[in-house]
Amino acid sequence: MTEQVEKETSSAGILKRTTPLPPVPEGMSKKQWKKQWKRQQFKERKDEYADIRREKRKLARERRRTKVKEYEERGEEVPDELKRPPKVNVKQVDSGVSLIIDCGFDDLMNDKEIISLSNQITRAYSANRRADHYSKIKVTSFGGRLQKRFEDDLNNCNHNQWRHFEFVADDEAITGPHMDKSKMIYLTADTDEELDTLKPGMTYIIGGIVDKNRHKALCYNKAKELGITTKRLPIDEFIKIAGRRVLTTTHVVQLMLKYFDRHYWKEAFESILPPRIIEGKSRGSSEVVDNEETEE
Repeated sequence: MTEQVEKETSSAGILKRTTPLPPVPEGMSKKQWKKQWKRQQFKERKDEYADIRREKRKLARERRRTKVKEYEERGEEVPDELKRPPKVNVKQVDSGVSLIIDCGFDDLMNDKEIISLSNQITRAYSANRRADHYSKIKVTSFGGRLQKRFEDDLNNCNHNQWRHFEFVADDEAITGPHMDKSKMIYLTADTDEELDTLKPGMTYIIGGIVDKNRHKALCYNKAKELGITTKRLPIDEFIKIAGRRVLTTTHVVQLMLKYFDRHYWKEAFESILPPRIIEGKSRGSSEVVDNEETEE
């Protein structure tokens, strides 16, 4: 019994009760049934899971306050990463660039990856509210399971009312004949050409896909078919990434907004990317853990 309880306890010390998997229905594989059963359990225990998330956030806030207090008691300056930024930055300035999150890859992701992408988009919105410079961000090809995720599970976030954020069902902002392709750049790690600077008046496209790098050169090939220039963030020029050079959608948006503070990529990379993926950078106590990968 003790062993079972230990397996069902989360890293935050919160007991998560589980229900045994019922017999597999005829004509369905065990893997398919397990996925379906987990989705059903999530819907039935949605409120319980929400309580668990709230408790985790509460514990995280308490740990942050404890560390802030330790710095204050020592008479030391509190590190920026421990300071809580305001939810809305009233002193924001328009960066002058537009961003598009291209979500036309719904059929290439599993349900877990769709959830991951939706979470990244919500964090990108939060970053756009808090940064000193904001961009007008458009989520294109918004439909299928991603739209259902926002309308069913994330309906309280009121995504249709987000400021400087627009959700559209089509991809006319990318493929439309009226669009000036010379003012568009598709970001992808699969190209050799680096993005040296961000220029006002330009539109930068970010691939909205989480696929653990299963689909090689996906965004690169799409951009080439559409006649859109491809570039990659100048990561190698300023920092060394531990592992694959693949960032989350949230990180890409944050990096581009941060760049406008001082127009210095190195500072943006070191400020936004978690220490665990930057070689030679120590792991901080307030490190942001994010395993949801996407193409640049």
